[in-house]
Amino acid sequence: MKNKISLIFMTIAFLALLSLGATQTGCSQSKDTNVFNTTGLTLSFVDNAPPSIINSGTLFPIYLKAENYGGYDVAPGTARFYLTGIGNNLEGVQTNLINQNQLTKKTEQQEAGFEVLKFAEQATSSLANMNNAFNFSMKADVCYNYATHTEATVCIGQGDGMCPLSGNKIRTGSNTNAPIQITNMSEQTQGNKLYISFLIENKGGGKVYYSDLDCDKLYGTDSSARTKEQLKEGFVEVYIDTGNEPDLKCSIQSLSGSTIEGTNGMAPVARKVTCSKIIGMQTNAAPLKINLAYKYIASVSKSITLFP
Repeated sequence: MKNKISLIFMTIAFLALLSLGATQTGCSQSKDTNVFNTTGLTLSFVDNAPPSIINSGTLFPIYLKAENYGGYDVAPGTARFYLTGIGNNLEGVQTNLINQNQLTKKTEQQEAGFEVLKFAEQATSSLANMNNAFNFSMKADVCYNYATHTEATVCIGQGDGMCPLSGNKIRTGSNTNAPIQITNMSEQTQGNKLYISFLIENKGGGKVYYSDLDCDKLYGTDSSARTKEQLKEGFVEVYIDTGNEPDLKCSIQSLSGSTIEGTNGMAPVARKVTCSKIIGMQTNAAPLKINLAYKYIASVSKSITLFP
């Protein structure tokens, strides 16, 4: 009887160890469950404008719809649209346009602002004496001003039960809807110094450039001017509002590219930004607000077949 009871207890203990091991493994593989809304301006060609199949001599429109599903208004004249890929295949087409209206952000109270850009009313094929069908891809780009606003609560001090240092300070909803998001904000102390780090990520499907990018030069024919603008890819303008913690400084860059300790400057995308300050024995929660400004480029393409 004693042997039977011992065997039962040993079995229970073994199963408990297995359960603990499974729990520990699950914890070590836990993932960030935050949800990020990464939309800004979205582009789509209007149905049948242009059509996918075009017969020689046919007149057709080219309309592009831009909609703002993000969290920042796009002012009139600040979004520039470029039609590329048509080469010498079409005529009667404008290739550069700007938004005439404000593209308002989408909220619970209002729909996404939109505008239809008209690259052509009566485009036509410019290819003469065609014997076979010809295929090409039409591409529309938008280069526009956008911004991300982030709010998080950080722990200033050594940390305690009411205000822990551990864990990711970014939560679902910490960022406004935008293609550029701040992620993975963490804290740690070394002696009497607190370090706060966060990552700036491009979670959209386009490209990000520093806020003073000249879109027309980037898409222009002057190769030296275009190269200069290309160097701005992968940077954003950053402003850190430290609130009641004015001595919190961050390692960022000046406009000349040198490293500075401050709250306003340039920051590279896909790399961590680290802020620090001297702390005492007291611990308190504090808001940390971060604003990012940038130019963003998004694209949409459509395949076209020209028939003789």
